Amino acid sequence: MKKCLVVLISLSLPLFLKAQEVEKQKEVGIFFSNLDNFGLTFRTGTNKSLWRFSTFSMSGLQSNQDSDEADNKRNNFWIGIGVGKEFRKDIVEKLELRFGADLTFSYSYLKADQENKTDTDSYDHYEQKTYYPGINLVFGLNYKLSDHFIIGAEFLPYFRYEIGEYVSSRSWVNNGDEVKTDTSGFSYGLSNSSVRLSLAYRF
Repeated sequence: MKKCLVVLISLSLPLFLKAQEVEKQKEVGIFFSNLDNFGLTFRTGTNKSLWRFSTFSMSGLQSNQDSDEADNKRNNFWIGIGVGKEFRKDIVEKLELRFGADLTFSYSYLKADQENKTDTDSYDHYEQKTYYPGINLVFGLNYKLSDHFIIGAEFLPYFRYEIGEYVSSRSWVNNGDEVKTDTSGFSYGLSNSSVRLSLAYRF
């Protein structure tokens, strides 16, 4: 009986030690891309594999320019989110390799109106809604500043599809009737905005 117990412990020990190497962890942080685009990120999982949840920068603008000749109004809005998975591997002490992929989705809205005060029958209206589903590949590095703070850099080659429509009505075109146009297409590659720097708190 004792021999069976010793053999069982001996066989279980490597599995126990291997399990000890995998630690649960969470990270919350901010990231920047191209110095004018920022967002929030949350990651949860283990030190070897984490789920990624990101909110890209949400931006909006509403303006009204009023003059003696015309009244111009403009409103736009943009937001993006991403959900994905990343895997990590230690390279040397304090340096980690990161790789994985994200599913992404962005939405943009633009509305512009212009009214001519000197000619009340002259106006220009434009409205556009665009949706961008896509996927990012993730290749990057983490540097551990301490047990809790890490800085990271990642490259995000992307493939993105675009679906949208815009509606315009101009008093001097088609007697001011609305004209609807559907748009679609795709883009892919690696640009300045595809390089992301991050600072995260690990707990």
